[in-house]
Amino acid sequence: MSDDVARQKSALRELMKARRRACTDRPARDGEIFARFFALPQARSAASYFLYNAFSHEAATRAIALRLLHEGKEVYFPRTRGKEMHAVRFYEGQALQKGAFGIEEPQGEPYFGKIEVCVLPLLAADTDFFRLGYGGGYYDRFLSDRNIYKIGLCYDFQLVDKVPREPHDAVLDALVTDKRTLVRR
Repeated sequence: MSDDVARQKSALRELMKARRRACTDRPARDGEIFARFFALPQARSAASYFLYNAFSHEAATRAIALRLLHEGKEVYFPRTRGKEMHAVRFYEGQALQKGAFGIEEPQGEPYFGKIEVCVLPLLAADTDFFRLGYGGGYYDRFLSDRNIYKIGLCYDFQLVDKVPREPHDAVLDALVTDKRTLVRR
């Protein structure tokens, strides 16, 4: 990564973290994201989902996970070990433990089978379907050898003209915000 791209990514990460912290109506926005997510045909039709477990000021995913479970879908949350991230099955009422980044993670055996939809966290995204994550590359590595439908969730104020990108960055298939749903053609 060039120093210029690294600086751009770092500055954009800090800006978006500040914007999310300043957002006072996240529960209402999360409700809009929930409704838009379930209106997306690709999100409704799958049988298995890998969702990030929201923490801090991220767009919430717990209500999405619970609805999917109530509909009989398989739900997986990430668990990190070192530089790797694995899918681990999530069940309603399951005890979670805080992982290395302070995010609650399911315990149990990693799942290496097919997952149809991945819901990714992000700090910023653009209408070319590139996302800016937290910089660890966990999702890029996890997705690198999978054929999976990728949906980014964020608040509309997290959309920017252009996200600084690199060749290894995963491209989203859809982007769901509190104000709109964008689908890559």
